[in-house]
Amino acid sequence: MRMIITAGGTGGHIMPAVAIAEAVRELSPGTRILFIGTDRGMEERIAGLYGLDFTAIRALGIKGKSPVQVGRAAATNTAALFKALKIVRSYRPDWVVGTGGYITGMVVLAGYLQGAACAIQEQNSVPGLTNRLLSRFAGRIFLAFPDTRGAFSQRKSVVSGNPVRADIIRGKKAERGQSLLVLGGSLGAGSINEAAVEALSILKQEGLVPDVIHQCGPRDYDRVVNAYRDMGLPAQVHAFIDDMTPVYNMASLAVCRCGGLTLAELSAMAIPAIMVPYPHAADDHQTANARYVESHGGGWIIPDRELSPQRLAGEIKTRYFEKTTLEKAASCIAGLGLGQGSQSIAQEILRCSGA
Repeated sequence: MRMIITAGGTGGHIMPAVAIAEAVRELSPGTRILFIGTDRGMEERIAGLYGLDFTAIRALGIKGKSPVQVGRAAATNTAALFKALKIVRSYRPDWVVGTGGYITGMVVLAGYLQGAACAIQEQNSVPGLTNRLLSRFAGRIFLAFPDTRGAFSQRKSVVSGNPVRADIIRGKKAERGQSLLVLGGSLGAGSINEAAVEALSILKQEGLVPDVIHQCGPRDYDRVVNAYRDMGLPAQVHAFIDDMTPVYNMASLAVCRCGGLTLAELSAMAIPAIMVPYPHAADDHQTANARYVESHGGGWIIPDRELSPQRLAGEIKTRYFEKTTLEKAASCIAGLGLGQGSQSIAQEILRCSGA
């Protein structure tokens, strides 16, 4: 079997693509896989790390752009579609699978026009523009969360959970540590960084000192390191964490944003979360993600506008130091299966292919 997998823009789109490719190769080692991404460098670097053949196509977004920018993007994306058609025609894939980003639109459409079976994977509760448009061409739509808004055809849709990389799932230990993981994403989250440091100062004054692992992003790194040092709290502070598996194994509670991939990894590792949705996420999809997790007992929401050191300190005190509460929430977030998508998607693709 031959498969093209396409994603672009952010790690939240790219890593699910890699996870699907890993699972397909594990179940069907003879499958040839080509990763098509943008020419910005991230996709090519990640594809190389996982041994995937890679081709770049230049594409531009249109949402929220000026008329001049939309015109420029239309010309660029038309050229991208013709390049994608040429690649698909040459590669002759059985499947084209898109996991998000503007490049996905051109590549999946090219696959459809060339007669390949097509699928898309949506990581969030509220689908992005590209996936909403592509849903009419896709034979399968793999969802991380139930489609409560009716955005997609029920006949085509499969609630699979998000694809999570095999190294994270395989690295899970039966016994986990008791650290508080403050996780703002690869670039950090300023409001979380500021509130978390001050909240932990409040807790320390009350004699409550959790073990802390804090990924704060490079911009806030020096400030966060100095703040912990000044309060005498021996936190592990990282600008970025390359290998999350050992960190997840050390954590019993997370403070984090609510992107679909973050919640999927926490679900796979059974780590409940105090969730602070990013207020400017497209269509407020992070709030919708968080509400789903909270409604099933896997975490607790603090809206970004309500985030304060006092509020966060209170939530940490109530959740982190209450073992029964934490264990119940861990069981609930694990039970959602938000990170089980890799195998489910690979099995469905291979089943439909007769492989």
